[in-house]
Order: sequence, then structure tokens, then C-alpha cells
Amino acid sequence: MRFLKLGAAAMASAFLATGVMAPAALAQQPVAVVSKAMGPPVNEAQAAIAAKDWATAAAKLNAAYALAKTPNEKLAVEQLRVSVAANANDWALLIKAVGAIETLNLLPAADMKAYRGVMPEAYKKLNDTPNALKAQKAYFEQYGGTNQEMAVFAQDSVNAGDHATAITYIDKAIAGMKSSGAKAPESFFRVKVRAVQGTGNPAAVYDALGELVVEYPKDEYWAQLVARTQDEPNFGASMRLDMYRALLGAGVKLTAQQKSSAGNEAIERGLPNEALLMLEAAVTSGELTSEFDTKNLANAKTQAPKDKAGLAAETADALAKGDGATIARIGEAQLSYGDNAKAAEVLQAALAKGIADAGKADIARLHLGIAQLRSGDKDAARATWATVKADNGAGVLAQNWILISKAVP
Repeated sequence: MRFLKLGAAAMASAFLATGVMAPAALAQQPVAVVSKAMGPPVNEAQAAIAAKDWATAAAKLNAAYALAKTPNEKLAVEQLRVSVAANANDWALLIKAVGAIETLNLLPAADMKAYRGVMPEAYKKLNDTPNALKAQKAYFEQYGGTNQEMAVFAQDSVNAGDHATAITYIDKAIAGMKSSGAKAPESFFRVKVRAVQGTGNPAAVYDALGELVVEYPKDEYWAQLVARTQDEPNFGASMRLDMYRALLGAGVKLTAQQKSSAGNEAIERGLPNEALLMLEAAVTSGELTSEFDTKNLANAKTQAPKDKAGLAAETADALAKGDGATIARIGEAQLSYGDNAKAAEVLQAALAKGIADAGKADIARLHLGIAQLRSGDKDAARATWATVKADNGAGVLAQNWILISKAVP
């Protein structure tokens, strides 16, 4: 059976709330001094603003602007126009007025930061996504931003198809959270997965998913990572049982179908005790009811005691006379009975003797790492898995086990 993979839609949800600066806050910005001639229309405009009569205020400001002679007088009008636009939700006017203030270049840097901060949201309100993103990026480059603001920007960039920019800013947001001693929300990592998906680089997607699963180890993420094994060019039946082992190692609860398949794979590989562990509780509880499963369970119950009784002698014989591949199979059998220390010893002996097939040698290393992890030696396990590169699925599963060793207590 093939493991189910998450579709793109499953990774598309990011759950980020939009965080923006409020344009109305600009109404409190200090206004430049105006001439005596401009006084009446400016005063009338301010009175209209106080009365929330935005149309009158705009008209009076147009009259005042016609009387402006100096840059400072023009600045005063534009500042009041921003106040009117912000309160009247006239986003086009706000953008035009802030642009004029920028051109005049008379305000202190702190005041200009406040004005520039509302430009991205104003463009958003006009559904002008390209300019909204451009304005937000320019703001970040000049002033920086909060981790939440950068995460929202990254999400908006993904939606606009600018995946490179999205990756840059979501990485900044995640790193910023980490440097502050906090863990980034799950939504941040999901945005990164979406962004990387857009680059069309499958390996990078799984790397991003790996970052996510270490912080938020959920079954759906583990399933996606383990399912990747099937895409390896030399994947075969010999790796199916190891896929189930990885899911169990990650704490994933197998479905009834998966338990059935895993039990059968264990029988096929001559590992009756592992089949027993996969099937007994499920059959006894009625979760598995087919004749196929009850037959496999009966076979496992019959074979497991005999297999275990002869395992010590078989191990000794293999170590004395067998080749590396034979010894490795015995090591896997020891692993299936939970004798992890012995399994590690036998698998190390197999590798020391040499296994001609490089792919099978890496499978033995995969199993050695599992034995080491189960024995409590995470560092040794990770070092072993780091050497596994085979494209038969062992390399992918070794990377999964490294993540499991980090995410699962």
C-alpha cells in the first residue's frame, strides 16, 4: 500500500492574523506653521475635521493649498490631508498626501516613519497588492519590523507568488522569535512550507517540513515526511516495514489498514514477533477482523516463540560463519524482540565484516541507528544516520529518524 501524502491544499492554510498600523493614528501628528493668509481656510478645515465633516475639510484644504507659498506651508496642508484621508478611509488621497510629504522631505525621521508605516495598508485597501508589498518591503528595509509583521508580509508575498521574498522574511521572523527566547508559532513554519513549495524544489520542501515537525510534531507532518520514502528511485518492498517503524517511532497512531499492512510485511520479512506486536491488540479488540489478519496473527503466535528460542544459537552461528548481509538480518531480528543492545552489537559486526550491496549496507546502518536510539544513545544514533545516503528509502528514513530523535522525548 502507498502512504497517503498531504496535498498542496493541506499545506496552504497558514492561520496568520493581519497586523497593520492604524492610519487614524496619523491624525495626531503635529502640523507645520502656516502663513496669516492661509489661516482662515486652515482653521475652517480643522473645525470641519473636529466635526467629522470630511468633504468640507477636504475642500477647505484645497483652498488653503492654493495660498501656500513655501514648502513648510505645503507640508502643513498635506499633513492635514493625511488626517482627513485616514479618518475618511480615502486611501488614494492618503497615498498622494504621504507621497507629497516624502517629496518635501522636511519632517524628522521619527515622524516620517509613522507616515511611511501606513502606506502598505493603504495600498492593500485599494487592492493594489504589488505596491502594498513594495511599500512594506521598503519600510522593513529602512526601519525593520516585528516578527508578526514580517510573517504577515511573508504570507502576503506567498499569495502574490514572490516565494523568494517570502522565504527571506519568514526566516527572519522565525529567527527573531528564537533569538528572543520564544518559539515561533506553528503558522510561521507553515508559511515557510508554502513559500518553499512555490520554488518547485521538493527537497527544500521536506527540509522546511522537517523544521516544522521538530517544533510541532503532528501526525500529518510525520506522514508527509515518511511518505517521501516512496519517491526514492530505488525504493522497494524491503523498506515498507521501516516506514511503519518510523511512524511508530514518531508516536503516530497507525490506522487499522496500516497495522494490517505492517503485520504482513513483518511476516514476509521473517519477523514474527514484530508481526505479533502489530496485530495482536488490533485483532483482539476487533479493530482488525479479516481472515487475512487473523491468519497472520496465528502464524506470528506460532512462529515467534520458536524464533526467539533459536535466536541466540542462530546469532552465534551467523557471527562465526555468516557474511555481512546474513549477520545484518540477525541484527534486525534482535531489534524486533527489543534486545536493542544486542541488535546494535550484531549490526556493528555485520558492517565491520562488510556488506557488498551499498543499499543493503545503508539499511543495516538505519537499523543500527534505531537500536542505538532505543538504547538511549541519541548522539551515536544521529552520527550513524548521518552516514546513510542510499536512494532506496534508507537515506530518507535516516533523516526522518534524526528528526524523531529531536522531536520525541
